[in-house]
Amino acid sequence: MLARPPAADPRVKSLCSEFDIEIIPANVYPLPGQTRAPATIRRLIDKHGAEHARLVLCILAEGKGNDALIDETSLSAISDLLLACPDVVEGSTSDLLDLFDTVPLGPYMAIANELRGVVHQGHALAGMLYLHVRRLREGSLAAKEASRGKVDHANASEIEKGRAAFRKGAHRTVKEKTEIGRQLLAKKAALPRGHFGPWLQESGLSSHMAHQCMALARSRLAAC
Repeated sequence: MLARPPAADPRVKSLCSEFDIEIIPANVYPLPGQTRAPATIRRLIDKHGAEHARLVLCILAEGKGNDALIDETSLSAISDLLLACPDVVEGSTSDLLDLFDTVPLGPYMAIANELRGVVHQGHALAGMLYLHVRRLREGSLAAKEASRGKVDHANASEIEKGRAAFRKGAHRTVKEKTEIGRQLLAKKAALPRGHFGPWLQESGLSSHMAHQCMALARSRLAAC
């Protein structure tokens, strides 16, 4: 006689019901649409909120043909990836699901399993997912850059003219940083939602300095 699944947190039950995921006992091997990791889902809700957990479950439940188990490894790895790459979450859910449809999640989990006992399963899988997504984004950015052609340096902003000067370690006055921040805020406003992060990464600008400059520009604007 099969053991009954443990009583799950009502929040976990609600999310699993939303995606037709059946919670099964820990001693039963899960099939597609089943999970025996309600405790992991509860931890995601407690730590990062119900919407974050909902997105993780949506990716695993709605993914096309990835043959991935909804277990502690896949749940934690996808959660870590979404936290590490917030720009991939800024677009529509449909775009996010399309992105994950390109990920061979099942095979990646099998590779991660080869490291069992040596490397944390979730960390190994998250690393593979990050590499996959990063390569996709770099290819997409390179294609967009090629289609746009070269920058017109005569009319380019300070940022476009001298990206290398704003890399990590470059020394700038507060006035210069404020101007850079103003241009970065304008660039962010001009780009479609979710595109500023990839643009900043591709531009070669230091992320730390960019956010510092934008904070200075915002504070100056607020003081006006």
